[in-house]
Amino acid sequence: MARLSEEVGEVAEEIRGNGEDGNLIKELSDVFIISTCLANQYCVNLDEEFANMGYCSNTNKLYDSIPECCDITESFLNVSVQLSKISRILNHYEGDKVRKKGESASRVSTEIAKLHVLLVSISKSLKGDLFEEVDQVLQKSLSRDKGRFGYFQDPTTSLTIQRFKKVAEKTSCIFSSRSKIWGSYSFIESMSLEENLEKNLKLLERFNRVAPFEGLDGFVIEAYGKGYGDTLENLSYTLKRVLKYLSDNDPAKAHCMNQNILKPDWRFSFGDQTFFITTFAPCYPEKHPRYSYNPFSTFIFLQPEFSFDHHGIHSGNAKRESIKEIIRKKI
Repeated sequence: MARLSEEVGEVAEEIRGNGEDGNLIKELSDVFIISTCLANQYCVNLDEEFANMGYCSNTNKLYDSIPECCDITESFLNVSVQLSKISRILNHYEGDKVRKKGESASRVSTEIAKLHVLLVSISKSLKGDLFEEVDQVLQKSLSRDKGRFGYFQDPTTSLTIQRFKKVAEKTSCIFSSRSKIWGSYSFIESMSLEENLEKNLKLLERFNRVAPFEGLDGFVIEAYGKGYGDTLENLSYTLKRVLKYLSDNDPAKAHCMNQNILKPDWRFSFGDQTFFITTFAPCYPEKHPRYSYNPFSTFIFLQPEFSFDHHGIHSGNAKRESIKEIIRKKI
């Protein structure tokens, strides 16, 4: 977010200094790139957001459909407003700011899409092509900025997610291709399973804050190495250890694993969310839908129950059984 604020400030400097139009478009492209990177961290589908706003996701058609602005200064003020809205949402997600009672549930995906429309509008008034400038900046940055910035693990691109992709590609679930998933930090084999889980407690709490608003579908935990899922017995023990550790460290202090798990209404919970749990492991046959496609990867997939509502397969949906039948036919 600090990077985005920095780039918006540089746009302001260009406008205030009456700089060359080419420099201003370059600064606008930097804002576009950084805000897109920010959107990616929350699994945002900007094409969907543009469509919801009545725009086409095709680059050329999108550019043509957005009118150019009449007043650059006024439009920049609107850019500043969008920056403020994005900051407010991220303060809810990442900071200690709690939403006010009755406050509208804005999403970072929607606000970034609105920001992009403003950027295109300003660039068109300057008779420039924002997307062409973005391509040029990215090509230049590939060599200029390589190794310039520190590396921080991203739950949308972590090694866990990269390994889990094969499972998502092969699964019979008809929703997997468009699912939005976060992954645990890279598993360190020299550390115990519990020590690895400890690294992910805050990340799972972040997931709980973000997921209901941005429509995230799941959080996948990987136990990497021999002995975690090579046999059904080991898989059962690994699952028990994972769920027990999370339960013992539940920020909501519900400690669901200390309850009677045989009760029909029992649910696994962490924080303020309840989850449906699925495992994928090498102990399953290769053609089994729960096979992990890696002899060392055991995955525990935590799917928040509201995700079923997002995809229309909750218990109250009249089409639920027909959707389930489609899934069964794919298995």
